[in-house]
Amino acid sequence: MNRIALIWMLVAGWALPAAHGQRTCGMDSVHTHLMGLAGYEEAFRDKVQAVNDAAVNRSECDAPLIIPVAVHFQNTGIPLDCAIDMAVSQVESLNADFGAYNADIDTWNDLQPAMWPGIANQESCVQFCLATLDHPAGFGLQEGDYAVTLDATTGDFDAAWAGYLNFFVRDLGGGVLGYSPLGGQGNGDGATCDPSVFGSVSCGGNTVNGPYNMGRTMTHEIGHYFLLDHPWANGGCGSNDFVNDTPVTDAPTFGCPGGEVITCTEPILWPTYMEYCDDACLFMFSADQVARMETYIEQNLAGVLNTAATVCQEAACIGFDVAVAVTPESCAGQDGAVALVPSGGAAPYAFTLNGLELSGAEAADLSAGTFTVAVEDAAGCAWSEEVEVLQVEPEVVLVDVQPEECSDGSGRIEVAVAEPLPFQFSLNGGAWSPTGAFEGLHGGAYTVTVQHPAGCIGEVAAVVANESDLQVNVARKDVSCDWVDNGQITVSVHNATEPVSYALNGVAASTGAFTGLAPGVHAVEVLDAAGCAFASEITLGVDFGAVGEDCPCMVYVPTAFTPNNDGHNDAFQVEASCPITNYRLRIFDRWGEVVFESSNPDEVWIGGVDAHWVQSDVFAYVITYNWGEDERIGQPAQPLSGTFVVIR
Repeated sequence: MNRIALIWMLVAGWALPAAHGQRTCGMDSVHTHLMGLAGYEEAFRDKVQAVNDAAVNRSECDAPLIIPVAVHFQNTGIPLDCAIDMAVSQVESLNADFGAYNADIDTWNDLQPAMWPGIANQESCVQFCLATLDHPAGFGLQEGDYAVTLDATTGDFDAAWAGYLNFFVRDLGGGVLGYSPLGGQGNGDGATCDPSVFGSVSCGGNTVNGPYNMGRTMTHEIGHYFLLDHPWANGGCGSNDFVNDTPVTDAPTFGCPGGEVITCTEPILWPTYMEYCDDACLFMFSADQVARMETYIEQNLAGVLNTAATVCQEAACIGFDVAVAVTPESCAGQDGAVALVPSGGAAPYAFTLNGLELSGAEAADLSAGTFTVAVEDAAGCAWSEEVEVLQVEPEVVLVDVQPEECSDGSGRIEVAVAEPLPFQFSLNGGAWSPTGAFEGLHGGAYTVTVQHPAGCIGEVAAVVANESDLQVNVARKDVSCDWVDNGQITVSVHNATEPVSYALNGVAASTGAFTGLAPGVHAVEVLDAAGCAFASEITLGVDFGAVGEDCPCMVYVPTAFTPNNDGHNDAFQVEASCPITNYRLRIFDRWGEVVFESSNPDEVWIGGVDAHWVQSDVFAYVITYNWGEDERIGQPAQPLSGTFVVIR
């Protein structure tokens, strides 16, 4: 095994122990090993010292540091189209993180003032491009293809790709997420990553796993490649990562702390990409971390920067942009416009609209619609964007709304348009009219649409009220009898013009008192002589809680009978004028003994007890029952009790 291969096998990495789901990194022990290699320690210390000296007083760079990227998938089984999508997403994540325009940077802005008042984040001038031009020979890539290879490299080094920042994507196993050298050389080396945490796209049978699914494993590893150490360096509160604005901590931080954590003397900077937190809780580089990385790139990766000029199409086009000004189409029609103002790039510029060449930087006389505008400069840098030209919506003014009186159809709506153009008017989608006044309207909601012949359309809503002095009160009484409908609705009117007519369920009546009503919905209507009308639906229910006084039923109990078999008054029989249920009769002698009982109201007593005839005497009775039957059984009625005489 050669020395370079040995270095890449032992270089810094993140690992994921299965039991706890936390990142770990073997960089410290790997670095100790590398420092023991012949000549390595002296060269490394010189390189670090030069960066330390220059980074302290470094000014913000005024030109982008373009880093060309090549991505090599090795024995993953991931198809090319998916591999490209994953690679593009990873480069986009790196650019957002290093450029400090990541979507969650606001989380830092919210936390920083109170928790880290002396620390500032920094957007770097480092930009990554997925190379598309002048590829190394022998890898089957054509001009314009992304520098993404499948099973064309092995291990973590390929000299053919010197001058690139290489990403080697392969199954690492053992819970390892990724690794990188501490200070890459751009000689065919790079950072290695497991496909389960590479980029943010799941496809081709590969799933990017949370909580490491935002591409920040590579952000961390590329930080190492640009000579950033962990904030805890070799561990302990006396450690030094050579970054002045990262507070000292004695150990890594995991998960998502959310609040202040102090392990030495100051709150640790757990959101930095160089910590071990979940992807969602890593969202910034500090200003001194950025200065250190930019310094390292300029001092040690000149070959990578030079390669960008020939392999990154984007490099020649950095700074080329186009501002767009859209003028909407007026109500007069066909006067919309799109103006294009390029900046950067190389003149002359070519302008197109929907693929058709324009004579200048403006497209005029446009109708409303969606257009694709494009600009290409003399160097072939291309820009395009989809723009929408809208038509101005006319201002429709509601001039007048008049209500109708008592449903007499006297309502009125009038609208006008604040435009010096002729318009047509339509009410609720009806025929077009040259005037905006609509009369003879009944109460209700209306929409007036206005239209100019050129197609300019607007609308306004209005409500016509139906006003009336007629006041109607409705009282109701639910059905309370088990055996007869006795519901009631009583309608009383005020401020009506006599005579007043009433109707219930479509049947006219001379009075508003309606009785003998069944349960259900009843339609009530009132109309006075002025044409003012009232209509409502009243629902009557059933309340069997107590028998109403208007329930015309009773139970008859005889006071005497003569069981002499003469055909007249020979038996004791209870009779009810309405259906009863749950009936029970008990007859007692003077000593309180039950001599007869029955649950059948049709059953009679002829004065016998156990095959013996009773003698003339006074007997007592108790009767319990419910009014009604089947589904209209009410609550139990009041028990009946009394005495009667048997005469022989």
